[in-house]
Order: sequence, then C-alpha cells, then structure tokens
Amino acid sequence: MVHTKINHKFENEALSYDAKPNYQPCIKLSFWFRKLPEVSDEQFHRHWETVHADLTIATRDFNVCRIQRYVQFHQTPELKEKAQSLGLEHLDFDGCSEIWVKSWDDWVRFYQSEEYSKALAPDCKHFMAMPIHVAVGYENVIYGEGHPDTGGKNGVTEATLQLRDAATGS
Repeated sequence: MVHTKINHKFENEALSYDAKPNYQPCIKLSFWFRKLPEVSDEQFHRHWETVHADLTIATRDFNVCRIQRYVQFHQTPELKEKAQSLGLEHLDFDGCSEIWVKSWDDWVRFYQSEEYSKALAPDCKHFMAMPIHVAVGYENVIYGEGHPDTGGKNGVTEATLQLRDAATGS
C-alpha cells in the first residue's frame, strides 16, 4: 500500500511530512498487569509502590545494566470510573511499569540477572496476576521537553508555540 500525503498546511514545521520524528534515545518497555483477585486495590498499589519498587532499584544489576528510568502508572478504580463516565473504553489493567534502557542488551542483562530471578519475579506473586503484557518501542516526543538525562531532544514546547503565534499574529 502506498501512502499518499494529504494536502495539509502544517502549523508546526517540526511535525511536517519532511521533518524527522523525535524519537528519544532509549528503548521503553511498558509492562501492563492486573492485581490478584484476592488483593485489595489499596494493598496492590501500596505493595507495588513500596516493596516492589525498592526491590527493583536495590538490585545491583539495576545500576550495572544502565536502567535509565523506572516509573509506575497507577490506574485507580476512581479514575477508571471517570473514564467510563465519559464513554471512554479504558484498558483493563491496574498498572503499568515503564523501564527505559539505552540498548536491548542492557534490558536482557537486567531481565536475566540472578537478582531479578531471586527478588523481583517471586515478589510479583504477592500482588500481580499473570500474564504480564508488554509493549516495547521508542517515545516520539511531540510536545514537551525531551529527556535530558538520556540526551533526548525537545518536541514542540510552549515557547515554540508562543514564537509561532507571535510570528503569525495569533
């Protein structure tokens, strides 16, 4: 299938057909999971944000394997209800861990490390239902700051929009 460019006047040249995407220089792994049915929402979120987080960054291999970023995305029952009240179909997961690495080999070293096997994998059995689903790729920053610690470049920023608007008289 051949992609045909549609006739569109771009307001932001950084997003034009001729511009290059603004992929950040890290591979991002997103792990989506649900809580165990017998674990309360409060227990799930509290264990994950304390015990599991501590086990993760306490491993020697977390630093050795050059993990660049580790964040948790907590989807609460209240926010699920708010999404549903707008008619939005939310993903049926309770949380998502995101880990950034500079290279795939960095991730494999961490994932296959002895510490991971001895500490993290067994801890999952306390609060996570299996299977865990994963998405792997690169972030393309459209709007906002790049990730300076990783060498990422900014996308369109508020300052960029202000300059554009001043130039066009908007």
